[in-house]
Amino acid sequence: MIALVALCCIALVGCRDPVTWSSESRSPDGRWTAIAQTVEHGGFGTGGAETTVVIKRSEGLGSPERVLSFAEDGPGMALTMRWHTPSHLGILYKGAPELLYFQVVKTSGVDISVENISTAHDFHPSARP
Repeated sequence: MIALVALCCIALVGCRDPVTWSSESRSPDGRWTAIAQTVEHGGFGTGGAETTVVIKRSEGLGSPERVLSFAEDGPGMALTMRWHTPSHLGILYKGAPELLYFQVVKTSGVDISVENISTAHDFHPSARP
């Protein structure tokens, strides 16, 4: 019985989708950290990449807050994050606009701006929905 429980726990931990890319950016005053991570989802017919951006307080107070989600990998979109002020995070990416499927524009006193820096010639529609 103990072996079965241990095997189930190992199987659940082993099934997590791996983080394949990450990037961090700290606000000028050091109070906030923005973290972008790409996760590669696996499985028969369900593979794909997802990139999320969260912000969290540097002091460790509170949970990280998701502010953006893309249906693409971060390096493939040339995703970059830069704090313009202590309360304004700017995010740049290249890609089809429909890749951005979740966006928060303001939370906890932080403004989040997103700019697609693709040109018409850069667009290569993704095969993903």
